[in-house]
Amino acid sequence: MVRKEVKNFSEDEFYKWISHGYISPMIINGKMMFPERFIPNLFFLNKSLKKRRKKIDRIALERRRIINRRIDELIRTGCPQNYRVRARISVELKFEPTEKIRCWLPFPRVGDQVLGARIISTSHKNYYLASDNAPQRTIYFEEKSKRFFVEFEYEITEVISKLDLSNIPSKIPFSVKKYLREEPPHIVFTQEIRELVRSIVGKEKNIYFKARRIYDWITKNINYRYVLSYSIYENVSMTCLKERRGDCGFQALLFITLSRCAGVPAKWQSGWFIMKNFASPHDWAMFWCGKWMFADLSFGGSRRDNEKRRIFYFGNLDAFRMPANSEICSQFAPPKIHLRSDPVDNQVGELETLKENIYYDKFRYKIEVLDFERI
Repeated sequence: MVRKEVKNFSEDEFYKWISHGYISPMIINGKMMFPERFIPNLFFLNKSLKKRRKKIDRIALERRRIINRRIDELIRTGCPQNYRVRARISVELKFEPTEKIRCWLPFPRVGDQVLGARIISTSHKNYYLASDNAPQRTIYFEEKSKRFFVEFEYEITEVISKLDLSNIPSKIPFSVKKYLREEPPHIVFTQEIRELVRSIVGKEKNIYFKARRIYDWITKNINYRYVLSYSIYENVSMTCLKERRGDCGFQALLFITLSRCAGVPAKWQSGWFIMKNFASPHDWAMFWCGKWMFADLSFGGSRRDNEKRRIFYFGNLDAFRMPANSEICSQFAPPKIHLRSDPVDNQVGELETLKENIYYDKFRYKIEVLDFERI
């Protein structure tokens, strides 16, 4: 597999990459096994391999150019725009069900940057749609069916934050104080977290500048890589800190944990990264300094080569996303009976029967972007 991706590859350097942590094999039943996406991770972590890469994903490069072009326009003009997006998510079982299937699909959460959302069509007439501001908003079906889908439309705005830095409040209102607390197992103020906060924040008292220092540290020191299922990690934020690497959610949770420990209210937001003809799961964060603002750690960190773009994702946000979740580890409406496939987040749907959870290997999901237009 590696020979197909890397020019002039030798077996010796393969083992060097393992020793350097660029490749992370696991021993399972006495055999050395490799995660499905270990090759993309190799290129994420070993930047020197870029020139030796045989296959260039030109579609991904074009998506990045589109994002960067829009970021540059927002930086230059400071004029956010609204967008109307129509999308569909579907799930299909890999087996024929013999009983009713309980299915929860993510749905746009109204609030923050989402101005409104509505259902266009569904796979079944009977469903339950969670409230606009549900912490993990879903549409729920319960049918003896192999396939479920929802098609929806929502309006979203870009966010350019304008803040009077001389007038940042020193007192945290009661309504946001809950976003200062620990939420085990993934938001915990361990000794390592406390020590890092002291080294990053120092004597700074202003909560905006505390958050900025934390954002700068993460986007300059934590590298992106794909991770395994969140369900296997005891503490996501600590894993990210110890390994100095992680995906978008790992980085967002580290930011939230460090911020809360430093006295800055911070919370989660997630759903999809979405644009014309493409969508995929994505996580980011929010922090409070008189009002709620955004911080996209992985998008910012992946733009270290351009300081203006890196800084953009502290306080500002593009519209290339579908937010469905504002909390981690939050129960659905109606509640799920069994342990979820992803106990932390919900981006591609959850399924179960009355007897057991239906894990990802038992179903397929598909996200389709039907329209994405500026209005």
